[in-house]
Amino acid sequence: MKIFCFSYDYGMMYLYRKTSVFPVPPLLSMKEIFMNLKEQLYVCTLAQTGSLSKAAQLLFISQPALSLYISNLEKQLGIQLFDRIGKQFTLTYAGELYVEQAKKMLAMKETFDSEISELINGRSERLQVGIQSIRSASMAPYLLPRLENSCERLKIIWKEDFYQNLEKMLLEDQLDIFLCSCSTPKKEFVYYPFFQDEVVFFTGANHPMGKYAQKRPGFNFPWIDLSLFKEDRFLMAHEWQSIYKNSKQVLDTVGFWPCNIFTVQRLNTMAGLAANGFGVGFTQSTYLAEFPHLPELNIYSILEKPLYTTFCAVYKKGKTLPLSAEILIHLMEQYVQQNLCPWSYPVPKDSPFR
Repeated sequence: MKIFCFSYDYGMMYLYRKTSVFPVPPLLSMKEIFMNLKEQLYVCTLAQTGSLSKAAQLLFISQPALSLYISNLEKQLGIQLFDRIGKQFTLTYAGELYVEQAKKMLAMKETFDSEISELINGRSERLQVGIQSIRSASMAPYLLPRLENSCERLKIIWKEDFYQNLEKMLLEDQLDIFLCSCSTPKKEFVYYPFFQDEVVFFTGANHPMGKYAQKRPGFNFPWIDLSLFKEDRFLMAHEWQSIYKNSKQVLDTVGFWPCNIFTVQRLNTMAGLAANGFGVGFTQSTYLAEFPHLPELNIYSILEKPLYTTFCAVYKKGKTLPLSAEILIHLMEQYVQQNLCPWSYPVPKDSPFR
């Protein structure tokens, strides 16, 4: 039994016996492959017309030239693609296999050529945007329709994930830009800051330690001593989540680590658990607007000097932002102005993110 497969060699497609051993052809780019599909076009046209004269006419070549081309191709492949019955050309089984794949390649070339033409003529653009999952529900409905209306024929890729994954995708060029709360700037990125968040502490509204909360000037929420909660169950995010890093920074500052930790991924879940007396936890102040259980919680400022994060647009240093990304940043500025959360704060002039 003969088994045939397709192989690419300098843009040409060949059949070869799987039982034979051939050198592996070099890998080619899509552009190189698509620039060399004359062979596939010739075979498919002849298969469609069944006539050498009609195919030659459609291909704008002479009959002898087309006949010689097909014969040489069959010699290279080591198998016939066509049966010749008089002047009629009909596909062999190998020819049917060839044409099935060749048609797919020609269709891909047509799509590829169209998309390249649009890019060259400035009529098409793709923007890959990342955003923290918890932010997407409130920001996407504002940003995406306006971005699409501002950029004709823009293809938007919208990826919701956690901070650590967004950074990784940006470094690997799977994103052009992402929107996220950041704690410490990194030298390989450029940051465009929008607002600051305070890292705050929450408990259920009926937690007995609430009576020790104090009103202090300069603090945005009632202040409380975190050491009062050493014996409590702490609701903590996973280590790869940004809020975990914020929580750890707070706990390192106060000098204790909880004995009882319950790990939860979703902040809304943490808030619901705390509202029902199942632990205490940390969050960022603007996330409070996403908490359906907020009326059942007490929110506190902590530390002698509050810890802040900065919500930014982030992209790779040295990368030229497309116009659509600049428009996205402008739309984000509008969003912040129109939907300013009472628990968000201006970014100081001396911020390391400026």
